[in-house]
Amino acid sequence: MIILKNEIDLAGIKEASKIASGSLRLAKRLIRKGISAKYINDEIVDYIISKGGRPSFLGYKTDNKVYRYGTCVSINEEVVHGLPLKNKILIPPMLVKIDVGVEFDGYHSDTAWTFVLGEVSDRVLLLLKATKEALYNAIDMCKKGKRVSDITYAIYDTVKRYGFEPAKGVTGHGVGLELHEDPVIFNHPDDVDSDAIIKSGMALAIEPMINMGTADVKTARNGWAIVTKDRKWSAHYEHTVYIHDDGPEILTEDIDG
Repeated sequence: MIILKNEIDLAGIKEASKIASGSLRLAKRLIRKGISAKYINDEIVDYIISKGGRPSFLGYKTDNKVYRYGTCVSINEEVVHGLPLKNKILIPPMLVKIDVGVEFDGYHSDTAWTFVLGEVSDRVLLLLKATKEALYNAIDMCKKGKRVSDITYAIYDTVKRYGFEPAKGVTGHGVGLELHEDPVIFNHPDDVDSDAIIKSGMALAIEPMINMGTADVKTARNGWAIVTKDRKWSAHYEHTVYIHDDGPEILTEDIDG
């Protein structure tokens, strides 16, 4: 069931979004050669708590599993849900994808960004350009009267022009009163099995996850990380967006700005 939000809800989601965006700006300052993913996670968790929030991911339950961390730190071929482990050391060249959810006063926001560590190829830089372009083209589809599948096809059409593929089996989602709400927003059109009309009052987490090679992914042996089957790199950007009568409002920040 899709939950429509009112102006009071919007104010709460905005506060959660401020903290989530601040978390990614902190991550941008922290990322450097030799530090661990755990260090990034711990610093972000401390930051969220210091702002009166709670990490939405911490203690999240799914498929009889409980997530024990406050962030996801995904490296290179890890598409999403990478574990922020002590032995995951940042060594350039790398793509470091930080995914953060924040709960503030009962309201949730979700955002993610891809950071470059060291010198990477022009093709990798093009992957980042295509993924970020797909994010904003998808947000342009978040308008009253359009369908959720319009978001999916905006992502797909954008990255296919660059020769990349949206990851299969991973999605955006509704957000706000819970971390994950309806509707499910597929990145790859092959996954679409339902559709919904976009309405004002919806809050959506739009998050293209784009692969350099195959669209196919698998779950890593740790049971959490989703990785590309061909081990080629992937990029991930995410904004929390609110739908007004006159169009979308992006509630999280562009970390490159």
